[in-house]
Amino acid sequence: MKFLLAGLVVLAIIVLVVVRLLRGRFPTDPKIAFKIPADQNVDTRPNVGDIDALALKLEVDNKQSLFLMLAADGTVNRMGSGTMEDVNGGLFIGKIDPDIFEAVRAHVTQPMLAYLGQTFQNQSSPGTRYSLIVTFQFNDGTSNGLGFFCGSGSEGPPEDVATLMQEAVRRTDPWYENFKQNAAKQNP
Repeated sequence: MKFLLAGLVVLAIIVLVVVRLLRGRFPTDPKIAFKIPADQNVDTRPNVGDIDALALKLEVDNKQSLFLMLAADGTVNRMGSGTMEDVNGGLFIGKIDPDIFEAVRAHVTQPMLAYLGQTFQNQSSPGTRYSLIVTFQFNDGTSNGLGFFCGSGSEGPPEDVATLMQEAVRRTDPWYENFKQNAAKQNP
């Protein structure tokens, strides 16, 4: 009963975080693109420096393999390692050095931000199905993202998106592994 209650609490936290990050800002129509009105000469697209938080969600064969949220203040939420073999379902929440966020954010590119609001699908690609959703929260309180839905036999997301995910995992791995070990010691 204790594990069921703990599982429900973790699930509720995940749902709240994802809803907060995605609330109405992530379009489901893949044809919707971020467009500047023709009558505006000012570039209103966000800059990399405007990002206050980012979240990465990877599902492999409809099973969540990774959820990672990093914020400028050092807040980190992480579940999973991003591998197909990962069965660790615990969500770990804590604080890390804000410089880690800065190092990860440095891998966000302006071309990546140009595709905000779009999804990219390749239903005909072979292999295990996966989805990667990248969401950014900006310093004005808005958020937006992009998503990739395809098979493991495809080219996958663009190189800059893959690098962002790899760097976020690599930079948070020491904290994540330490947190998992401490949690295992407290709950043998």
